Amino acid sequence: MKKLVFLSILICALSFLGAADGEFHAGDQSVFILPTAYTMPKGSCAVTVYEALIPQSAYAPIDRLHLSAAGIFLPTLNEEELRCIVIVSFGAKYNYFRAKNVESAVLGSLTHYHTVTLGNVVSFGSNSGDGKGSVHLMGMLTGDIESDNLRGILGTGGILKLSKHVNIMTELTFEPFNIKTEPSYHSEEENRYVLLIAGLRFKWKKASFDLGFMRMLGDVEQSELMRYPFVKITAIHF
Repeated sequence: MKKLVFLSILICALSFLGAADGEFHAGDQSVFILPTAYTMPKGSCAVTVYEALIPQSAYAPIDRLHLSAAGIFLPTLNEEELRCIVIVSFGAKYNYFRAKNVESAVLGSLTHYHTVTLGNVVSFGSNSGDGKGSVHLMGMLTGDIESDNLRGILGTGGILKLSKHVNIMTELTFEPFNIKTEPSYHSEEENRYVLLIAGLRFKWKKASFDLGFMRMLGDVEQSELMRYPFVKITAIHF
């Protein structure tokens, strides 16, 4: 809880510092998974595919607003029968503050399993023009509409511009921590691990290709997913 309060105070303070050059490239709306505060120009639409299993589409009805929909397809083997779990998610991101080198946006999502997220992200720097890169801080709340369980998620990421078409990127997402739980709910010790994703982005004006690796840092076993590279493809139409 202290971490969430500290991050909220930091976000509010930094939002008043007052760099965006207005230029947007495919992929700028996120690092790997971690969202940025940047939004597409009015009338733009984008399609992103994560790991060939998570397609996402986004549309910008105005300059500062993204509306998105995503589907998650998780193949599972149950009693020697291959099945696929499908999760549908709808989201929005609104950029409410834009200054010389600072942008801030509020974001949220809802799945058909009644899981709700609401958060804020602050982005510093610029990845286009003469910009050398950017740093992003995110704080998010997540919970279930049908229960009193509420958890917090903190994340940070960075993008370093190596050339006009190549960026090096890294992001850290911390294990969700309990804020409010039902009496019958029990969880293990908080903040035992951090999800690290690092790699490269190859980008052009209307398309980008992200390639990285994932690791769980801390007292936790690596899942089978960590054995595979992280791949994300984004195409945008202005």
